[in-house]
Amino acid sequence: MRITNRAKAQHQTVHSSAEQATDDIPAPPERPSRRSFVFFGALAAATLIPKTSRAQAPSRKRRATEKPPIDESQAIAPRESVAAFSEWDGSLSRLVRRATLGVTKAEMARATQLGWQGYLNYQLNYTRINDDASEAIVAQKYPLLSQTSDVLFSAPAGDVRNQLVESTIYRAAFSQRQLYQRMVEFWSDHFNQDLDKVGYLLVADQRDVIRKNALGKFPDLLKASAHSASMMAYLDQSASRNTAPNQNYAREIMELHTLGVDGGYTQTDVAELSRVLTGWTIQGRGNFIFNPAIHDWGSKTVLGVTIPAGSPSLGQAGIQEGEQM
Repeated sequence: MRITNRAKAQHQTVHSSAEQATDDIPAPPERPSRRSFVFFGALAAATLIPKTSRAQAPSRKRRATEKPPIDESQAIAPRESVAAFSEWDGSLSRLVRRATLGVTKAEMARATQLGWQGYLNYQLNYTRINDDASEAIVAQKYPLLSQTSDVLFSAPAGDVRNQLVESTIYRAAFSQRQLYQRMVEFWSDHFNQDLDKVGYLLVADQRDVIRKNALGKFPDLLKASAHSASMMAYLDQSASRNTAPNQNYAREIMELHTLGVDGGYTQTDVAELSRVLTGWTIQGRGNFIFNPAIHDWGSKTVLGVTIPAGSPSLGQAGIQEGEQM
C-alpha cells in the first residue's frame, strides 16, 4: 500500500493522535482551516450518524420549546471550503484547487493578488516559500524522520510507522508549499512501495528520493529511486544474483516507472535488464551498494542497445551498465 493512500485510509485513527500531538503548538500562519483535516474530519463525523434516517425513525411530537432537528449533512459539511469563494469554477479557483490539497481564504487571496501565471510560478518556485513554521513542528513532533537507517532499525516499528504517516498528513494540511506536497503524493504513488514490506527503509526513501526530487527533473528522481535501499528491498532487487537474476525490479522499472505497459519492451528485454542490474543491492541496515561479485559480466542487449561483456576486474565500474540503461 502506498504511504499516501495508507495515510488517507487510516486518517480517522491518525487524525485523533495528530490533533493531540499538536494541541500545544500553534498552527503555522495562514492555514486556519486545516485543509484536508476539515474534509476528513467531516468523514469521521459522518460515521457517527445513525444509519436509520430521521424519516424512518419513530415520529413524536416536539414541544414548542424544542429546537428543530439538525440537518447532519449541513452540520458536518466543510462549508467554508466551497461557499466562501465566488466563481468556484473560474480559472483561478480551479488552479488553486488543483495546485493545492485544499482551498483556503489565504490561498485564494494570494492567487487573486498574484494572478493565474504569477500564482503558478509562486507554487513552482517552492524553495522561495517560507515553510519554516510547519517544518519546525515536524522536526519537533516526528524526530525519527531525520535519523539514519541504523537508528531507525533499532526504533520501535510502530513509532517509525506513525511518525511517517502522521508527518505526511500534517505537511499536506499545513505546509505553505502546497504544489510541492501534491507532487510528493504524486511521485509516492508513481514509485509505489508497501510500508508493510519495507518498514523503516521507507523513511529514507521518502526523505532522500521523493521529497528531494518532487519538483525536480525526472531522470534525477528515477536514478535516486534506483539507488534506494527501500526500492531494492520492495522489488526484490536485493535478492538478485548473477546465477539467478530476479526480474521484478527490471520489469517494474520499464512497465511502471518509465515506458509503460505498452512501451515497446519485450520479456527478453526484462530478462536482459535484470542481468544488467545484478550487483545492485543493499548492505547492512539500508545502504545501497554495487557488489561486483554477484554481477553478470556477460554481454547483454536491452531495447536494441548492446552492452559488451565485461570482467570482474572492472570492479565498481560495472555499475555503469545499469546507469547507462
